Amino acid sequence: MISKIVWPHTFEKGNPFGGVDGFRHITITFHSNSFTNIANDEKKALDILTGLARLDNVDAMSFDESVSPKIFIDHERANEEYIGLKIINAEGETIRYSGVSKSWLEPNYMAYLLGIYSSNEEEKYRLIRQEILEAKSHGALHRDIFITSSAFLLNNKDKFDELNICTPREALKITGLYLRINGEFEWTSHIEGKARFITSRRTFYEFLSRGLLPNSWKYLSGLGLHNKREKLISLGWSVLNRHSRALQARDEIGRLFYLPKTSSSGDQTAYHFDYLTILLTAALDAQSLIINEIYSLGLKDNDCGLRRDKFKNAVKKNPATSNLYTLLAAKEDFINILFDLRNKIHSVSLETDFHVPETFPDELLERIYQYDPSQYWGIQKRNVTLIINRGDPVPSINYSVDTYNLALGLVNEVTKLINSLMEETKIEKYLDAGYLSKILINPPADMLPYIQTYLLLA
Repeated sequence: MISKIVWPHTFEKGNPFGGVDGFRHITITFHSNSFTNIANDEKKALDILTGLARLDNVDAMSFDESVSPKIFIDHERANEEYIGLKIINAEGETIRYSGVSKSWLEPNYMAYLLGIYSSNEEEKYRLIRQEILEAKSHGALHRDIFITSSAFLLNNKDKFDELNICTPREALKITGLYLRINGEFEWTSHIEGKARFITSRRTFYEFLSRGLLPNSWKYLSGLGLHNKREKLISLGWSVLNRHSRALQARDEIGRLFYLPKTSSSGDQTAYHFDYLTILLTAALDAQSLIINEIYSLGLKDNDCGLRRDKFKNAVKKNPATSNLYTLLAAKEDFINILFDLRNKIHSVSLETDFHVPETFPDELLERIYQYDPSQYWGIQKRNVTLIINRGDPVPSINYSVDTYNLALGLVNEVTKLINSLMEETKIEKYLDAGYLSKILINPPADMLPYIQTYLLLA
């Protein structure tokens, strides 16, 4: 589950993701001392974040000189209540003074964090006390995201929720979303040292889609070599473009998720969510049209669709599509969830907070809730008792829907389904033998580093 950001109260007006007070820069703090041993993808994410820290609208600090300015904890500038903080620029000049409360290191607070704590064992807890002090220094400076690899801080992040403690990968996705929402598609990247590379919004999301759909290389190049290529290549790119636009809709829902809730944000989220479900189902419908053409099922376009009986029966009866039928049967529950959510736009948009009688649960939300028991895709439900019009207590269910986490779950599941359909269509079996060597299986070598970077960013 993606968590909300607790944006600090700062002297600067606005929010990184906009809203009524406008945009401001995002502030990130590198917990430098924790980065000695980190996993491969986390290291890549950290490298990219270090590059992004050079951008004008990313305000970054660290506790060493890896990123400037530097936060220096000045124990010599301390009194009974505070330990001093100095912000030092790249030239070694102190540009700001502040302080962090000593209360965070008191035995009672340490006991709250650790479960047990003895002030007689100072050396045993020295490193943990230092990590707490550094994290709380970030909070004292009213900064947004604390980037760390500290197992202690990450395991106890619920007790530091106001500090927004993140791994490098988590922080990169939030920072990347912030930059995309601001239309920033020019980054300092580790790909070519400190050189800049420029991309457009369209190219970014297209490359991101290609990275999320690794089978798209074989699929699209194969459609372009098929004897029905004129129709098939258009449909193939329709799948990719709709998936790409769905990622943009997901990002806009993400922007609204990270904003403070307002009277209009719920309606704006519903708008983008409805659009998202249309795009996702349309991408799958386009794939059913491709299957109809490649396997010569003989169906009219209007009869093609993963939920349409004529299409399902044709796929079931054709021996050449038995693998596709098996796949669709395995994903039938999810396909029904997705299309039922899409059909909500014909009646009432998805409600996000409401009560129903215990004897009459919401059928669609129950299916979504049960589909992924590990995450529930942002749906929370609890049993409550309501008293209506001073009548008798009525056992009820309260449903709360986090639309962003639901959108993330839908996009991830549809992406896997689209990619599987691309693989199981087996386009290579329906090409002239002379064309097989021309199928592009993997991305060109010069594209691969960018795709890998975009996958980490988004």
